[in-house]
Amino acid sequence: MILELGLAAAGAFTGLLFCVTASDRTRLSVAAFLAVPQLFVGPLGKLSLPLSQCWVILIAVCWLLERKELPVRDPVFRVVLLLALAEGLAIAWSPVPMYGILEVARIVSFLFLVLYATRVERSRPGALTGPFTIVLLWALLNAVLVWTFRLLPAVESTFLHSPLATLIVGPDAITAFFNGSANNVTDPDKAGGFFINANVSSMFLGVATFSFLALGVGQRGLRRRFYAAGALVCWSATFATGSKTAAALALLLPVAVRGVQVLGRPNAKWFLPQAAGAIGLGAWVLPGILEKFVPGYAEASTESLESRQPMWDFALQMFREHLVLGLGHGGWDLTIAQFASLGITTLPPHNLFIAAWSAAGLPGVAALLAMAVTILVVLTRTVVTTVGTPVARTAAFALGAWWWVLIHGMGDNTAIYGESKSMILLAMLLALVATRVQAARAVEPQEAACPA
Repeated sequence: MILELGLAAAGAFTGLLFCVTASDRTRLSVAAFLAVPQLFVGPLGKLSLPLSQCWVILIAVCWLLERKELPVRDPVFRVVLLLALAEGLAIAWSPVPMYGILEVARIVSFLFLVLYATRVERSRPGALTGPFTIVLLWALLNAVLVWTFRLLPAVESTFLHSPLATLIVGPDAITAFFNGSANNVTDPDKAGGFFINANVSSMFLGVATFSFLALGVGQRGLRRRFYAAGALVCWSATFATGSKTAAALALLLPVAVRGVQVLGRPNAKWFLPQAAGAIGLGAWVLPGILEKFVPGYAEASTESLESRQPMWDFALQMFREHLVLGLGHGGWDLTIAQFASLGITTLPPHNLFIAAWSAAGLPGVAALLAMAVTILVVLTRTVVTTVGTPVARTAAFALGAWWWVLIHGMGDNTAIYGESKSMILLAMLLALVATRVQAARAVEPQEAACPA
């Protein structure tokens, strides 16, 4: 134990020295390299704190020590900070405070990833391509693994029983997996790659698909073909995961992303009524399309919703009893376990807003809603007001990624930032849009000043 603590301290000191001397781009690149797969090592690994999380906390400390600017007027910065504050306050009445500490650490990590990505791209346009590509190469490998595991389930079984799986997935998660947790990659019709849950893997691949497309905006030649091919590989692998949600989103969201750009063209003020009509039409025809291209989708979706209904009924009961403060971090697991004898499966909430209420009460729900709405409004407004430009296309693809995460989170056990592997892609997408909008605005006065 002493030796392990000593090695951990030496590793932390070495990481601190490297972090202090590294450039912002190098810091972000290391975070990108560690993002997928994540490594759980040392004492912190036993607390389900991966090496990637430790590194982001370290570079956040460096940011503060170097007294770099915090964009307090930026609406996205404010709402993310608000969510971290709401989750942090809930630690005071939580039965398992460590869950709250880890969640606040993840939210703050997401915030500093946005800050670093924005600073890197703003200092030199195109500098964000490197860190982006590192994560997307991991995504391609995950896509290949998903296809391999789907076609050869025995290979997936070998991986799950190997020491590598414990290192990548985490000791607690892999132990729970073999003790009967609800993660579903043991189903021969599902596959997860680096993930032990096929649904979460599909979400990561969906975000990677739109990230490839966003990076491809403005590119030409071989690089553009690479990004297009990467998007196609990740998109196809979402179907191979076997996730029903992914099948629907993989067909719907590319059309929706294109629709936002088309609807915004005539006049921005007509965008909302046009969008409402398009959504209504999509809701009417989509079920038939899904049943045609994904046989058995309706039955499988009904079965999935029915399995979640007891949890949501339980959530409604708890909501009435603990309206304002919720159950606190860890309270859901402890409370729902008491109702197991009534036939309620002891699973997480499988809904973004129920999870937020459970952990942090109504303040958590309000902060989560504020963050979701702010990000969607910022991205949608960028698409509509700059329609037809590279900035609009970039924002549209970022919007697609955020739609995927938010819609997916309404029926799965994920967070507003996706999960720990996908959060860096979402952060860099926000940064990419923000910096390109700023660069476009800086060019406009210069063009206006030039004589015709």
